[in-house]
Amino acid sequence: MKQIMHGECLLFFAGSLRQLLINTIREVRMHFMTEKEVFVRRTSGLIRNLNAWDVLWFNILWMAPTAITVYGIWAQQLFPGVDLPMTAVISIFISIIIGLFYAMFSGAMPRSGGDYVWVSRVLHPILGFMGIFFLFVAILGIAGSYVPWFTQWGIAPILRFTGNDAAAAFISDVNFNFVLAIIIYILFAALISRGAKITMIFLSILGVIIVISWVAFVGTLLTTPLDVFKANFNTYSGMNYDQVIAHAQSLGLPTGAVASATVLGVALTYLNFTGFNSSVYMAGEIKDIQKNQVIGIIGAILLFGLIDWLVYYASYVGMGESFIIAIANLAGKGDPMYTLPFPPFLHFLFQYSTRNPVIFGLECFGWSMMTIGAILTYVFFGVRVIFATSFDRILPSALSRVDDRYNSPYAALIFTVVVAIIMQVLWSYTPLLAYFVYLMLGWMIFQGLASIAGIIFPYTHKDIFETSPAVSRKKIGSVPVLSILGVASLILSIWIAYASIAPAYVGTANPVYVAFVFVLFGIGAVIYLASWAYHRSKGIPLDLVFKQLPPE
Repeated sequence: MKQIMHGECLLFFAGSLRQLLINTIREVRMHFMTEKEVFVRRTSGLIRNLNAWDVLWFNILWMAPTAITVYGIWAQQLFPGVDLPMTAVISIFISIIIGLFYAMFSGAMPRSGGDYVWVSRVLHPILGFMGIFFLFVAILGIAGSYVPWFTQWGIAPILRFTGNDAAAAFISDVNFNFVLAIIIYILFAALISRGAKITMIFLSILGVIIVISWVAFVGTLLTTPLDVFKANFNTYSGMNYDQVIAHAQSLGLPTGAVASATVLGVALTYLNFTGFNSSVYMAGEIKDIQKNQVIGIIGAILLFGLIDWLVYYASYVGMGESFIIAIANLAGKGDPMYTLPFPPFLHFLFQYSTRNPVIFGLECFGWSMMTIGAILTYVFFGVRVIFATSFDRILPSALSRVDDRYNSPYAALIFTVVVAIIMQVLWSYTPLLAYFVYLMLGWMIFQGLASIAGIIFPYTHKDIFETSPAVSRKKIGSVPVLSILGVASLILSIWIAYASIAPAYVGTANPVYVAFVFVLFGIGAVIYLASWAYHRSKGIPLDLVFKQLPPE
């Protein structure tokens, strides 16, 4: 009996020892897995070769300068009497607060992926991926609309102005635009594949062209008497300047600025400002990031704000504030008095300020280059997002492969271009992308999450915060400036999100369109959970990826 008991004890001891060894091996394997298996590689493969000039133009081109000639008319249609120059001033101050917050947070976590990296490390990876998935789909959806903008609202007006109506109609055709979009995306893929620096040089060239066209627009409006605009409008438009204003007044429309309309109208102007902080998505490629990120973001806000304000101010001087309010709303309401063959966008109306085809052509050509630059920044952003999320293994790690010669994530580039072409199909041939009317709501939700992450980051991740650059560690008393800016950014995000769905903005909120925003967030959650379950089945603890910053 004793032998049996001794044998059972020996077996029990051996079994316990075996289980202990198994557990120990598993723990050791899990420990080393954080470096050898969880991360695709020890370095990202990206190089820091971008300076403040590159950051500045990337942010400005993302914001689509000169698109304000469209946004201003939309704002007047939504908020009759909105003081457009004042909305630009207010948007500058809002953007500076949020821009400083993003620049400081980017300095603390200087990795490609921007707020996705912050939210996924500080709050939870599922929140980070949900937000960036929404933004990825939404931004490439916007890119789909910009190719028709390039032809129909940029090049076609030049052709019509010079009497080439047939050519203008041809390039405005939906099939022509779809083929052109594919060509543009392929050319952009070739450009981006040669590295971030080459891409930024091309963007800065586009930026200079746009600024020249902006100077032509503003300079002409400020130096041409209003009577010249009136006379040309009455002669060439088939409408009468004074009758437009009088008819609008009979409909109860204001003839000047309205404070309540201006407060709400800031939401639309700020929509045009969004992207001033887009350089955070390429933070892993910026040299001396604590300095260049601040210069690039704040500089972009100030320059874009100057362009915005001057375009609106010059338009009021050269065309008349009452006239702009009136014609925008007559067109928006479909009033029979409005007979122009095009929307009353400011750069279209500019043809009545000058009959010089060179000046008008320069302005429209610069406007069209704005759309090209914006599309390029959106595709570049998409590539960096796919790279960052695949580097974290949420998406297949093969998508984070980098070309050794040009240090370009070629696999992510191919994937992004394919998605962009699919979005172009949806934009061209289906009404699906109309569901993005509440884009700003989703964007502000994600910005709000990033704000919360910034508020608590100095307290929950002290190890990273205390080793951040000095500019990111600044405090007022004992409170980190990053946390203070995070609170301000959160408040502003909530306000802009509300304004974007307020009844005065788009009428009664469409529940289907609002639900679409949350559906996209939900799809992002499903993708993350599927990836987490897959890696768990392979014995890979995906959660460990987000316990530290991605390697450089």
